[in-house]
Amino acid sequence: MNNATAFFQKEACPDSRWGVQVGLQAGDDIDALVPSDSVSSAETLKHLYYTNVSYLAPVGNGLLLTGGLIPGNVGYESFQAIENPTYTRVYSVDWVPYFQWGVNVTYPLSDRVSSSLLVVNGWDYLAAPNGLPSYGFQLTWGTTEERRLRVTLYYGPEQEETSLELWRFVSEAGGVWKFGDFLVAAKLGFGTEKQADVPGNPTYHWAWGSTWLRWQLNDRVRFTLRPEFFSDPDGLAAGHRQTIGAITGSLDVRVPIPRSEVFARLEYRYDRSTGTDGGFYEGPDNVLVPNQHLLIAAINWRFHALGG
Repeated sequence: MNNATAFFQKEACPDSRWGVQVGLQAGDDIDALVPSDSVSSAETLKHLYYTNVSYLAPVGNGLLLTGGLIPGNVGYESFQAIENPTYTRVYSVDWVPYFQWGVNVTYPLSDRVSSSLLVVNGWDYLAAPNGLPSYGFQLTWGTTEERRLRVTLYYGPEQEETSLELWRFVSEAGGVWKFGDFLVAAKLGFGTEKQADVPGNPTYHWAWGSTWLRWQLNDRVRFTLRPEFFSDPDGLAAGHRQTIGAITGSLDVRVPIPRSEVFARLEYRYDRSTGTDGGFYEGPDNVLVPNQHLLIAAINWRFHALGG
């Protein structure tokens, strides 16, 4: 099994100001969360899903403080495939933080604009290249998850050397717009970091972009088309100097069952990787080829133990 998660959540609200999230996860998929330079406890910590405590302070429009293992502030898709428009994730999302240890402070500036400030342990929550925190900021326009615009910034030291000139900077902008049976989402991002351990101290860059086009045929069937690109010419994000273009088509059928629901997915994706280290392994001799075709069938099953 790729992933199985048990999750409990109580949201903070004006009538009950304390909130909590507790989650556990297992499966083959979570092994990819552990980096090569991971901390000694990574094999245990990788089994935690969002696990934190929150408090809605009666300050102005309501100041929400959340501390613990919290969601990363970069990217549109979730680590859980069942939450995403397609079963497979975009390339860029697999090299951004799904989870981070730290504190998130969220404050609504108005009925339509909200701001968030994060102080976290770093880009990769299972690694500790240094002892300094990193910082994130997010500004959101919109009142729902299906109609919003969002700008995200991230800044912090991600190398053993922590001079300010070596700090990683990441920016991302995107939005979601749902009208009738159609949903359009898009993300465009850019990252840069000067390298301390490379001769000449060059500055490396990477960039990404994705668009999700979803058509809800009826209350049980939907189709999603997702073009994307991921450019990593210096190999900073993925460790391979390459540029990837991909397009994915996913047919999703929801089958409601008492106290649960099943999502059956059939997905095709085409990937093309070029560049110095680009390519996909093919055949018994692992020859590198620029193109890859994937046809995937998957089942996601969500159980509702409590609530709806």
